[in-house]
Amino acid sequence: MAAAVERSTATARKRDRVGVVAIVHDQATLDRIQGVIRELQLDDELSFEATLDETLRRIHEGQNPRVLVIDLSESPAPISELSAARAVGGSDLKILALGTVNDVGLYRDMIAAGATDYLVKPPGREQLTTLFEKNTGGGSGSGGLGQVIAFLGTRGGVGTTTAAVACAWVLAEDRKQRTALVDLDLHFGTVALKLDSDPGNGLCEALEQPSRIDSLFIERAMIKVSETLRILAAEAAVADPQVIDTGAIDVLLYELRRKFAWVIVDLPRFITPIHRVVLSTASRTVLVCERSLAGLRDTIRMQTLLREQAPQTRLMLIESGSHGDRATVGKSEFEKAVGKPFDATLSYDPKAAGAAANAGQALPMAAPRSAYSREIHQLIVNLAGTPVEAKKRRFALPW
Repeated sequence: MAAAVERSTATARKRDRVGVVAIVHDQATLDRIQGVIRELQLDDELSFEATLDETLRRIHEGQNPRVLVIDLSESPAPISELSAARAVGGSDLKILALGTVNDVGLYRDMIAAGATDYLVKPPGREQLTTLFEKNTGGGSGSGGLGQVIAFLGTRGGVGTTTAAVACAWVLAEDRKQRTALVDLDLHFGTVALKLDSDPGNGLCEALEQPSRIDSLFIERAMIKVSETLRILAAEAAVADPQVIDTGAIDVLLYELRRKFAWVIVDLPRFITPIHRVVLSTASRTVLVCERSLAGLRDTIRMQTLLREQAPQTRLMLIESGSHGDRATVGKSEFEKAVGKPFDATLSYDPKAAGAAANAGQALPMAAPRSAYSREIHQLIVNLAGTPVEAKKRRFALPW
């Protein structure tokens, strides 16, 4: 009975999809869309939005359009914007991407990122008619691409990088899934250091020359930790300012998602333009929190940033293993102030951390029986679900 009600509710939701939302700014395209809507005598209400962020916010608030038209011709990160639109809109939302470049490779990239179709502006009447009349939904939205998990710390020294490295190691070594670990703190990042590796120059080269980014370039630039784990990091000269084109990050993440099931990104705490691209691509964001007054303030500020810049991401609040004067706010008081309970806790374990640092290994490998290791494995279950093998064992017959 309950299953029937659930199916009925799901069907009702699909029928509720009405309207065409267009994010376009040139008059020729606007006129073409309005003309096709009139010619087809559609009951849909056509509305125009200024930005994708505003559209996604409205969808979160209950708007349920049938078709979303996005002009990506001037977007610095079209792949990320498409991924965000697909993640928020759902698999049955039809998404039409518009641009000015007529290229088969670009078309395939747009489809893989979640577009139902990609058309060069101004779109033809026949093509728009086919899309608007079509009764089938869009693609799954994944396009076979891997998932991005972004790690951020609300304060320095809360163990964000340690957690990112540990999670990447568990996904790659325990679950045997191809995992990329990316350190976007180009000057002071410690991902490579924690895994006893030389960061090389691959990441800086990729960001300086985005036109060179392809699967072969990435294969050469990444550092092999194991058969299933690769890292991409840098150690730029302190006196060398890095000016990064956000489009380079967009292309880089897309190529990584094509090659890896998981892309773990360790983001620096200072906010840069690249955060918007990474966060808008991430299906999950892990925010490692310190229970101090400053930590509480910055947790609330980061929540606001994510609501505005990455409405599609699933936010996970992690209590860091702070101690002494770094944990001055009570847990219940902290959760009440941020309006959300902690999703997990990572213990303060200096002994295990020291063993990992001395060995140049991920903490779950250096100290597999530590409390921290157990907590990381539980965090992975929350992030990636229960492994298939574990499910099979759980439901296996006793003979």
